[in-house]
Amino acid sequence: MFKKEVVIFWILFSFQLSFGQGIGYKDKYARGLYDKALKGLNDLKCSESLSYSQQLLEYALKKNKYDMAAASYNIIGLNFEEFGDLKKSIQYYNSGVTYAKLAKNDTIANYLYNNIGNLYYFRLKDSKKGLYYYQKSYELSKRLDTDRDIAFAEINLADVYLELNELSKGKYYLQLVEKKMKNNDYEMGMSYYSLMAYYYEMRNDFLNAEKNYLKCVSDFKYQNIEYHKSHQMDIYAMVYRFYKKYNKTEKALYYLEKHDQLQDELFSKERNIEIKMAGGDIEALEYKYKVQQIETEKKIQQQKMKAANRFNKVVLWFLGFVIIFLIFIFKGFVNYRTLSKKLSDYNFQLQVAREKSEEATRLKTQFLSNVSHELRTPLYGVIGMAEILESEHKEIKDSPYFNALKFSSHYLLTLINDVLNVYKIEDNDIEFNYENINIREEIGHIKESMNVIAKSNKNEIIVSIADDVPRFIKTDLTRFSQILINLVSNALKFTKKGKVTLSLFLEIRDNNAFLKLEVVDTGIGIPEEYLDKIFEKFVQVDVNLQEQYKGTGLGLSIVKRLVELFGGRITVESKIREGSKFTVWFPYLKADEILLSEPQKSNSNTKLKNLNILVVEDNKINQMVTQKLLEKNGHNFQMAENGLEALLLLEDNNYYDVILMDINMPVMNGIEASIKIRNLGIKTPIIALTASDKENILKEILEKKNGLTDVLVKPFEYADLENVISRYI
Repeated sequence: MFKKEVVIFWILFSFQLSFGQGIGYKDKYARGLYDKALKGLNDLKCSESLSYSQQLLEYALKKNKYDMAAASYNIIGLNFEEFGDLKKSIQYYNSGVTYAKLAKNDTIANYLYNNIGNLYYFRLKDSKKGLYYYQKSYELSKRLDTDRDIAFAEINLADVYLELNELSKGKYYLQLVEKKMKNNDYEMGMSYYSLMAYYYEMRNDFLNAEKNYLKCVSDFKYQNIEYHKSHQMDIYAMVYRFYKKYNKTEKALYYLEKHDQLQDELFSKERNIEIKMAGGDIEALEYKYKVQQIETEKKIQQQKMKAANRFNKVVLWFLGFVIIFLIFIFKGFVNYRTLSKKLSDYNFQLQVAREKSEEATRLKTQFLSNVSHELRTPLYGVIGMAEILESEHKEIKDSPYFNALKFSSHYLLTLINDVLNVYKIEDNDIEFNYENINIREEIGHIKESMNVIAKSNKNEIIVSIADDVPRFIKTDLTRFSQILINLVSNALKFTKKGKVTLSLFLEIRDNNAFLKLEVVDTGIGIPEEYLDKIFEKFVQVDVNLQEQYKGTGLGLSIVKRLVELFGGRITVESKIREGSKFTVWFPYLKADEILLSEPQKSNSNTKLKNLNILVVEDNKINQMVTQKLLEKNGHNFQMAENGLEALLLLEDNNYYDVILMDINMPVMNGIEASIKIRNLGIKTPIIALTASDKENILKEILEKKNGLTDVLVKPFEYADLENVISRYI
């Protein structure tokens, strides 16, 4: 109890001393009102403080000085909090935040969030809301980069976490405060050592608790200021309670006696203060309504001005009828203003519509990203567990139920990826990265990857590339491969015991060179009435044959949009029971000057040595899957459930070869943890294992330098993980 009271008084006092920095020193009148209001508050003369605060607020609103308004609302809120009207206090604090944001003054906003947090935490005993506002204050403190403000924000966070019995978090923030402490900073020292003593007391560590409590008594010289004596009295009470708890009777009585001596000394003065507060309450209630009337009077004044403007227009029209020559000029002026106002209104409406559209697009993209993340995360567990079951129980491969489980999970993953891709394309959220590629080699890789699908339907893939097609071309390999894989896999799916032929030509049209790509199959074909619809989203063709061929209905939609983004076009020809032919034309881009010699490829078959791996993952199922994958391949590992836990492990010892880091985690996410790990000077490769969109994470790696080395999207095969790790080991 005593600890809490001391901490809040120190934080409020520190705020009051430094808050004046938010008021410009050039305006001497405003500064004088502010200083008088603050002095009245410190002397507990609430009516006097509110009087000057009201004058400052009225002056600020007339001058449109939003930072002054925010400062005056803060003092008003402190006064109302002082005499117990907490509802009004919160109202005025929030008004102050609004004006601080209008003024773009992070300093004032920071202190207001701190005061709101104090009110919820200490007065209303709502730890969660207090923590919420302390965290907002902490973020602004870090942005302002003022050590003392940051330290007091960290003291607040430590206090809340200790109260919530989350000792490790409380200790973490106290360690940050310790680095910023200075010997002559009385308030910070008292806050820090009292909380450290409380931390050790909660852990039943008598010696360290006693050491820190005595620090509060002996290591700081109390200044000859009344509130310091009140602090000293509360500290004696804290130490008395501590020794009494541990049955140290003699020491407990010693500090109780010192507490009572100070209490007797301060009693008469405290009585005077109580009388002053009681006498000021009645006047303070009157000022409540004066503060509310200021803005109302301003609105009335604006309405009067509008009425006066309307009257002036009537007068001008009357004069126009009297003076014939001026009427034409006046009409032209009025028409110009009307047209200008309409154009301004239209521009404003267009701006609002554009912002709403951008917000809707952003929300849609965020929604799809969140949904895909939330679906990919459990899918990693489902697919991973299926692979583990298959490897440990060979007999399960023949089970139709198990195969149905594998098919359904992979189908769902394909659907999620297709939906995300199609909407990213629609939102133009795709950037093309053109590079020189060996076209024959890349098509060969795609053929090899498609052979597994081909064999399942007993199909044959034939590749034909014309001799006049250059060895190297310039294109976006990822998007080009995506088009080719979609077309070939689509042809293989609708063909059984047949052939799928992939042909590439160089074609000249109107002095422009094009790459012509043809994918021809001998499958079931497409009905003529569907040929104009197959490139639309979610269209599935029903050919009324005995077998049903179902897919996501998105593959060809993605292909068509990507082809258009390349500046090309796509056509289709088909006959039922004979097959289909898709033809794509791409603008041909000549490759840059490159070396003819091929770079040597690393041996992907070389198995990695046994590694020490730190896995940072909060999902229990995903922990099990990753654990099995690593155990199966002979690696040593250690699990951490969030970024903060990983950071503490790395501070103690750094013997890991690689760190596998999830992104979305409680307490501390993967991005923040990676940055802090790099700040410790640790250069261990950090591979992000995430269900989020890979391109967004890679873009963030390049632009923001967030500490990550590479990204692997869940779900993934172990071979993919091994390939990524081998690049950096």
